[in-house]
Amino acid sequence: MKYRIIVVLIIAIFFGSMSAFAGLSDGLIAYWPLDGNGKDESGNGYDAELKPGAKFTDKGWMNGAVEFDGAGGHVIVDDAFQLTTIAITVVARINGWKTIDWSGIVVGRSDPASFWLGVAANNTLTYVWNNNNAETWNWQGAPAIPQDTWALVAIAIEEEKATSYIYHRDNGKLDSAENEIVHIEQTVKNLKFGWDECCGARYFKGIIDEVMIFERTLSANEIEDLAVGGLPVESKGKLATTWGAIKGK
Repeated sequence: MKYRIIVVLIIAIFFGSMSAFAGLSDGLIAYWPLDGNGKDESGNGYDAELKPGAKFTDKGWMNGAVEFDGAGGHVIVDDAFQLTTIAITVVARINGWKTIDWSGIVVGRSDPASFWLGVAANNTLTYVWNNNNAETWNWQGAPAIPQDTWALVAIAIEEEKATSYIYHRDNGKLDSAENEIVHIEQTVKNLKFGWDECCGARYFKGIIDEVMIFERTLSANEIEDLAVGGLPVESKGKLATTWGAIKGK
């Protein structure tokens, strides 16, 4: 009887853990593992294309990734991608650095609304929203991005605040800070990875892996779960194989 109870508890813990990870895919609208191709594994068909100076590499945090030369290399997402929302979380795994201030990691430029996630002038992870309002891109309180080492970076926007997250793979630390301002509904489109097309050569140099976009605001616990355990994608009846495939430090 004692052993039966232990087995039941183990099974319950296992499936409870699986359920928690499965919930991470709630609200997922685009997911690019970048494992040797630009396919959007969310099932929504927003595939991406590499441009000269960007190439696939097997040196990703989770399986493959894209390496950017910092001199023109970038990735363009299918222009069918368009999201109008007031709640969004954009996530990427990175290992690299800016070529100049405001180098873009995940950027969607449009007029008058733009989304931007990248390396700000003060080397922090900040964002653009509210029709390019300076209260977003000139926010001074965001955490600093580590240079040339693996980190998971994320911006989570909601109506009354935005949170910048950086998970450091080397020490397992999650840094975060909140920009407590009101955010408006706006449209994200014209997505690119590794480049901010706004103002010349704002290229990211290094590796970008596992770009994800959610139409909801993820919590700190969910960001940490993504960083540590990866994302189980429930897409058209298929479970992604990247879950749990994180390489060693």
